[in-house]
Amino acid sequence: MASSTQLKIAIVGAGPVGLSLAAILHHRGIKSVVFDRDSSATARSQGGTLDIHADSGQRALTAAGLLPAFREKARPEGEATRLVKKDGTVLLDENDQPPPPSIEGEDGRGRPEIDRRDLKDLFINALPEGTIRWGKGVASVSPVPGSEQWTLNFLGSGDGSGSGTEHDPDAGPYDLVLGADGAWSRVRPALTHVKPLYAGVSALDTRISAQDLERRPAVAQFIGRGSCMVIAEDRFAPLMRHGDGSARAYACVRVSPEVGGPVPSAWTLLDLDSEGKSESEIDWADEAVRRRFLDVKFGDFKQEIREHILAMAEEPMLRHYYMLPVGLRWEGRPGVSLLGDAAHLMTPFAGVGVNIGMMDALELAEGIVGFVGAEEKGEGLAGMLRRYEEGMWERSRKGAELTANMMGVVFGPGGAEAVAEMMAGGVPPE
Repeated sequence: MASSTQLKIAIVGAGPVGLSLAAILHHRGIKSVVFDRDSSATARSQGGTLDIHADSGQRALTAAGLLPAFREKARPEGEATRLVKKDGTVLLDENDQPPPPSIEGEDGRGRPEIDRRDLKDLFINALPEGTIRWGKGVASVSPVPGSEQWTLNFLGSGDGSGSGTEHDPDAGPYDLVLGADGAWSRVRPALTHVKPLYAGVSALDTRISAQDLERRPAVAQFIGRGSCMVIAEDRFAPLMRHGDGSARAYACVRVSPEVGGPVPSAWTLLDLDSEGKSESEIDWADEAVRRRFLDVKFGDFKQEIREHILAMAEEPMLRHYYMLPVGLRWEGRPGVSLLGDAAHLMTPFAGVGVNIGMMDALELAEGIVGFVGAEEKGEGLAGMLRRYEEGMWERSRKGAELTANMMGVVFGPGGAEAVAEMMAGGVPPE
């Protein structure tokens, strides 16, 4: 292994969690290289808005020296929530309250919103040029015989097993390969053969531009300053504002309360015959297709609510939600580990996933910094990784249990009333 001051560190995945880790390490004077298969930070839609918690995600931002920059971009007004039943009954409307004047005070919940794209940009702009290798996706990782190092095998290089990468200096070897590459991690198989399971929920994801939202004041008013959640048994439709003035909706349907069942086809969700047909034949950009989905799955919702969702016509796509088994662990191996969704994928229904992942990044970075600065290496890198994993497993287990329980509440009978009670200070589900 290289000397501790010259550790070669590869981070796989340039999402918020992988970038958090790279930024914290850079802030502490430790180099790393980040690999991502996207050609750039804006190569595809970056998803919705994230609430960053004071006791977790914001701690990682502080460790990266980025909390002031975060406060400039964050939207404390984004915490304002409306909670509505399918018949239009409003159970909660925080827009009636004045917006919090500052996220530095104690107003609000200490969970200001920020667009996922803006959060990533904070980290990207803090990293030296060349730290991120865009357009270089990792297909798999391989142990170096007779050592505790690993090499990277890149997508598009032979069969993905390393053919064609042996002369690529980016292939390594590395002292640490850290997988932050999300749900379908290419690093995870080095540690466990467990794969994500279908969580039983699918959603139509669609958005509306700032310009179009300005022309639809009724939609803007329905969403409010932050977000609006419409909840009914087996259905959940959150609509949320973005920092650029646009908005997004996820029309979520629980297909089954069981985890690990078959993933429904789009034809099935549209209640249409799929024999001899492919998914590619369905054009979600067609208003008639989206209207049928809402009529079939949300037909008992107030017409006005369905029209608000239908007004969001840009970048529509069908999403299926997956999760890893709650409490997943693995037998550790020197030189390789996971963080974020790669380690503990969960659904978004408790809003804790990215915050847990950023805490992974913080604690893993602290472990690396401690190892580099220690005069006596004692337990070595393998021991450092094991301590990190033990803490990560316990933290993520609690978050995954909360998420699974919240999913049961949101999609269960009386979900709207239960969520309203929790937001009024009630006890979260156990």
